[in-house]
Amino acid sequence: MPDIGKIYHILEVIQQNSQQGISNKELSETLNLPPSTCSRILSALSTYDFVYKRAKDSHYFLGFAHLRFAQTLLATNNEVSIYHPFLDRLHDELGETVFYAKYNGRFCVVIDVRGAVNTRIAVGLGEIMPLHCSAAGKAVLAFIPDFERKKLYENLEFDRYTDHTTVDLDSLENEIAEIQHSHISYNYAEFHDGINAVAAPVFNSSGTVVGALAIVGTAVRLSDKQMTEAGHTLNTYSKRLSTKLITREMT
Repeated sequence: MPDIGKIYHILEVIQQNSQQGISNKELSETLNLPPSTCSRILSALSTYDFVYKRAKDSHYFLGFAHLRFAQTLLATNNEVSIYHPFLDRLHDELGETVFYAKYNGRFCVVIDVRGAVNTRIAVGLGEIMPLHCSAAGKAVLAFIPDFERKKLYENLEFDRYTDHTTVDLDSLENEIAEIQHSHISYNYAEFHDGINAVAAPVFNSSGTVVGALAIVGTAVRLSDKQMTEAGHTLNTYSKRLSTKLITREMT
């Protein structure tokens, strides 16, 4: 694995252990990397404040350098000021965790969230949503041009996250056809055990899918009936958001 891949996975694991931190030894065991490799990378990241080590137990945490990049990225994203009020209203109306995930050409990335899932699973800024098993990912995947979707399939890793994850291409394509008809995608514990989600695509002025609005919650709170109702609400909001984006781009 190239160093950049190791760096990415180290930062991901530290982020997943953001509350209590994680030691070099634990990182090494989690990622199956030599302790010396983890130590070398952590030392370099610490130099630039991408991670810091707590003195009392030598646990590592994310550093504050990430804030500078995140602030710049969000400040230069033309969609930010547009989707903020939509997320606010969605959260107020449904009382569930809602987020906007932007498509970057390979997967969806969460760039704004309202609310928090009352479980050990949380939706955080920058979280990657895989295309084949997250509601946001499937909402986008369904509206990518056919030739582009086929090229994506060639490099898409159908990782199995839970027992419910779809890893069969034919099954996924059948689901894609349904999403194309309804403009609503569902995730029943496919990405995280016990966590359901529903999403709807967002388009720009050229008709290109750019991301998805999504609702996520525990399977207890988001039952079949609630998922269906939330899907219709999301579909309405995503169309309004798309219209707002189109209007902004045309002016």
